[in-house]
Amino acid sequence: ESHRRRGLTPPSAPLTHWPPCRRYIPFFLILFMYFSGCFTACKGESVMPGPALLLVAPSGLYYWYLVTEGQIFILFIFTFFAMLALVLHQKRKRLFLDSNGLFLFSSFALTLLLVALWVAWLWNDPVLRKKYPGVIYVPEPWAFYTLHVSSHH
Repeated sequence: ESHRRRGLTPPSAPLTHWPPCRRYIPFFLILFMYFSGCFTACKGESVMPGPALLLVAPSGLYYWYLVTEGQIFILFIFTFFAMLALVLHQKRKRLFLDSNGLFLFSSFALTLLLVALWVAWLWNDPVLRKKYPGVIYVPEPWAFYTLHVSSHH
């Protein structure tokens, strides 16, 4: 009770009181840890099977939605560049991504492309620009939907 009067959040506050990015840190950390084990010394194992190629698009779309709707672009881009740095470091050791690593890295690369296209498409939208001010402009799909799609029905 005294915490509420002073405007303090008790230490046992649920995750809903955290900034959006912080609750995704464990998720991206686990993804990166998993990715760090996806290397092989055999170049022949560094091939993604055909069915996996078909799943890169839905996976990239899922991460695009997660990044844009969750407003976690900074965490995503940091994870992507950490993955890229790891790939370049392992390449010097003559280690290559296995099929799982290729899938995850391809999904993240596609996500980055989709986010860039999304931002470029909505770059000059005055209403969304006002709603998402600042250097990093990544509008939420739901905001776009409510502003431009649902209002026309």
